[in-house]
Amino acid sequence: MRTRPTTVGVAVLAAAACVLGATAADARDRPFSTSKMTVRPVLDPGFGGATTGGSGQFSARQIEQYRCAVASGALYGTPAGAMDISCNDREPYRQDFNPDNELAIVVNPKVPTHLLAGSNDYFYRINNSTGARQALVPTGFFTSFDAGASWVDGQVPMQSGNGAGDPSPAFDGKLSGSTPHTGWAMMAQLENVGGLGGPFVSQGNVSVSWSSDGGVTWSQPTIAMKGQGASIGPANNAVFYDKEWLTVDNSPSSPHYGRAYLVAVRFLNDLHGAYAESPVYLATSDDGGRTWSSPREISGSSPQCSAQSTGPAGECDENSFPIPEAAPNGDLVVHFANGNIDSAWETPGEFEQTLLAVRSTDGGATFSDPAVIAHLEDGAADTPWSVIGRQTVTGHQIRWQSPGTITADPTDPDHWAVVYNDNFAGTHDAAPASCLDDIPGTAPDYNPCDAVTDTNIYMAESWDGGTTWNPRIALDTSAGNQWFPWADFHTDGSLAVAYDSNEDIADPGGGRNDTFNHVLLTVDPRTATSGAAAVTGREVLVPNGQGRTASEQVDVSVTHWAGQYVPQSAWPIVCGPDGYTDPPVTDAEGKDCNVFDGDYTGLAVGNDNRVNVVWTGLNRSAVSPQVDAYTGSLHDGYAQDAMFARR
Repeated sequence: MRTRPTTVGVAVLAAAACVLGATAADARDRPFSTSKMTVRPVLDPGFGGATTGGSGQFSARQIEQYRCAVASGALYGTPAGAMDISCNDREPYRQDFNPDNELAIVVNPKVPTHLLAGSNDYFYRINNSTGARQALVPTGFFTSFDAGASWVDGQVPMQSGNGAGDPSPAFDGKLSGSTPHTGWAMMAQLENVGGLGGPFVSQGNVSVSWSSDGGVTWSQPTIAMKGQGASIGPANNAVFYDKEWLTVDNSPSSPHYGRAYLVAVRFLNDLHGAYAESPVYLATSDDGGRTWSSPREISGSSPQCSAQSTGPAGECDENSFPIPEAAPNGDLVVHFANGNIDSAWETPGEFEQTLLAVRSTDGGATFSDPAVIAHLEDGAADTPWSVIGRQTVTGHQIRWQSPGTITADPTDPDHWAVVYNDNFAGTHDAAPASCLDDIPGTAPDYNPCDAVTDTNIYMAESWDGGTTWNPRIALDTSAGNQWFPWADFHTDGSLAVAYDSNEDIADPGGGRNDTFNHVLLTVDPRTATSGAAAVTGREVLVPNGQGRTASEQVDVSVTHWAGQYVPQSAWPIVCGPDGYTDPPVTDAEGKDCNVFDGDYTGLAVGNDNRVNVVWTGLNRSAVSPQVDAYTGSLHDGYAQDAMFARR
C-alpha cells in the first residue's frame, strides 16, 4: 500500500486488546494515524488468555484533581544523576506501572530554579475477562520550585473529550511575578474523543490552560484551535489539529514581549476519511493564554512543493511537527517537516520529509516563503517498520521521528540552529520502489525495503535570521542509533543538546542494541565560518535511584510490548533482547519489545546557564494488572518513567 504515512500523536481513551483474539484496530491504544498506512500483520484468532485481575476505577475528573509529590533521594534518584519525577503511586488507582512519555520542559525566565514539565500521563483500566485495555491519557504536569529537588505531579484539566496529551509547557515572563509561586505558567495540549471499541478519533482540538501560582493549580482550558468530525476515521471534510507547540516571547527588549505563539498542523479529510492536507496553523495570545486569535495558515508556498494530494501546485501543505521560536529581537521562526518536495525522494512514492522554516518579523502578522533547512532520509524506504506499522530504527520497535527542534542564539538574533536526527549515514533506498507495497513487511525483521538505520544527530544553522541554512553538521555519529534530540542555547552562545543513544552496547547475537541511554553534550560557541562543530562535555545520564538499571531497557516493556499486538509467530525477534526468556516461554525474543515511548524528549537552559533535561526512561521494573496471554501471569517489564537531570 503506497499512501502518505502522516503521523498523528494524540493520546486518547481507547480500547486496546490484551489477548490475541482482537483485531489489529482494537489492539492499539496509542498512537493513532490519519493516514491509511495502517497495514498490520494478521492476528491469530482464538487465544483467549486469562480472565482474572484488573485495576482501579476512576473518572477523568478524579484524575485531574489528584496530586502527589516526589523528592530527590535514594528512592527516586537525584538531579545530579538522573531522577524519576513521576510518583508511581500504587494507591489510589493502582497506576504504579503506567507510562509518562513525550516529556517537555521549560524554565521560568525570572526564576531559573522554577521548572515546569509535561507528559502524556496514562491511566489504565484493564479487564482481563474480556481482554480490553482502556487508556485514559490526560496531560500530566510536573512543577518544581527548587531546581528539581522536589516536584508536584498532577494533571491538567480537559475542556472536553476523553483524552489529551502532546504537552507543550511555557512561562509568560511578562505576566510572571518575581517569585516562583507568582510565575505565570501555561500548558498547551490536544483534546479529542476516542471510541471505546475502535480506532476512530474525533474532535481534535488544541487547548491551553494557565496557572497564576507557578503551575500547581490550573484553569479550565481555552480552546485555541477547534477540530470537527471523526478525522481519524471515515468522516468527510473532518478537521483534526495535531502536534501543537507553544512558545512565548520572553525578551523584555522585544516589541512583542509577552506574546504567546501556538502552532499546530491542521489535518483535513477528503472523501471517506482520505488524507487531504495538513498545513501549519498559528494562533497568538497577548494575555497569558486566556484568549487567542483566530488560527490561520502560515506554511506558505514554494515551487519546490510540487507533490500534492489535493492542494494547488506549489502549496507546502503536507506537514508535521511545527516548532516556533522567538529571537531576542522579537523575530519568530517556525520550523516544520514537509512532505511535498518529491524532488528529494530517491525512491518514488516514499514521502521523505524536508525540514522547512518560515520567518515573521512583525509578531506573526506575516511570514516569509518557506526556506529549506535539510532534506531527510526518513521516507518509507529508509527505515525498518514495527509490528504496529510504524517506522522504527534497526534493532528496536520504537516509533521513530526525525524533525527535532529549533532554537535561537541569545547572542545573535540572526543565528538559529535546528538539531535533528536522520538516517543519512545508514542504508536507505536500497530496494526497488515495489518494496513499498509490502510495508510493514513480515516477521521477524519487518524490513521490506532492506533498510539499515544509522541515525545520527545533526545540526543546521542559519546566520541570516532563518532565510538560508547551511548544510548538515554532524554532532554525534556514534555507532548504533541516536534519536529524539532537543537543544537550547546558553547565554554565551554554546549549545546544549540531549538525545537517546544506543551507546555501543555490546550485542554479539546479531548486531542489535537492546538498551539506550540519554546523552547530553555541549557545542562550543560558533561563528558563520566555524566549520565542523566542536563538541565538548559529552555525558551519559545514568539513573541513580534505588533498584534502577543503568541503561534504559527499551526492549522489555511493561505496557507497550509487541507480543500483545501480534501472535508468537510474528514476534519481531530482530529487537531481542538476546537470549531473552519469559517463563514458561523459553525463547521470548521480540515478545516484550517497546513499540512506543513518545516522539520527543525535552531540554531547557535557564538564565543561570543550568541545563534541565527530561526524557522517557525505562529503568524501573514493574508489574501490570494485565494478564500476559503467553505466560498466564501478570505481565512485567520496564515502566516508562519521567526522568530529569540538571547540569
